Amino acid sequence: MNNILHLKYAVEIEKTGSITKAAENLYMGQPNLSRAIRELEESLGITIFMRSSRGVVPTEQGREFLNYARNILAQIEEMENLYGKTGANRQRFAISVPRASYVAFAFTEFLKELDFNRDVSVNYRETNSMHAIKNVAESVNNMAIVRYQTDYEAYYLKYLRDRGLDFTPLWEFDYLALMSREHPLASREDITADDLEPYTEIIHGDVSVPALPMAEARELAAINESKKCITIYERGSQFELLCRLPSSFMWVSPMPEEVLQRFGLVQKQCRVEGIRFRDVLIFRQEYSLNRKEKLFLEKLQETIDAVRVEPQA
Repeated sequence: MNNILHLKYAVEIEKTGSITKAAENLYMGQPNLSRAIRELEESLGITIFMRSSRGVVPTEQGREFLNYARNILAQIEEMENLYGKTGANRQRFAISVPRASYVAFAFTEFLKELDFNRDVSVNYRETNSMHAIKNVAESVNNMAIVRYQTDYEAYYLKYLRDRGLDFTPLWEFDYLALMSREHPLASREDITADDLEPYTEIIHGDVSVPALPMAEARELAAINESKKCITIYERGSQFELLCRLPSSFMWVSPMPEEVLQRFGLVQKQCRVEGIRFRDVLIFRQEYSLNRKEKLFLEKLQETIDAVRVEPQA
């Protein structure tokens, strides 16, 4: 048990970047926590942390150790959930995802497979890619789905590698223009960027790219500033706005037909540059997915296969 506690101590220090803050979160004295980490380092024969101007940071060997520590703690938690006295009847699942209707649809299909005669603990976070990466790196979630524009893939992959995270591609797609059936362009087969310019775009306001050079960041900001746009920070309002403002539209990943029918919407392919995106599953290096996570991914792949749209020639 003491060894497991030492792993938890080390992971908390990495998460906070401060022994003082970690001690507060763990409800223990700073000297006791420092002593515990020294004992752990001595038993392993490595230095896990070094002090710097940024606080306490892992060494190269420390980062490797902490990656294994997080995975061990996640596996122990899974076993406790399956076999522990308090968790034997509880089904747990947690994930961070982009604001995507196809993911939400797959999540609902996944929930239908759970046994609600037993306890259920599910945490489904819709957030941006940077927060999703942070949640996995800090062990808030074991896995997440990250979305990025393919033009910026190199920045994202470096950011993942620097945080000890692995990824596997889910799919690649062109964004579609989502609009009301009453939109003036709803019946058009061929839509260009010029066609969309007079209309109001609904956008998510917290999208960012890791380590994007200043010149590119300014260019990206300038593009958005020149648009007629409504900025939102969650997915639910987009349907209300699209339905009640027929002159609005939004760029989205392909959506299930059932969702389109429910809200009276259509999705249109458009001849517009820079709308190629990729969704990837991210997780800590060496992490093994549990049964619930594998079941969710099965439902996700089924939904992807159902909504996939072949790009225009």
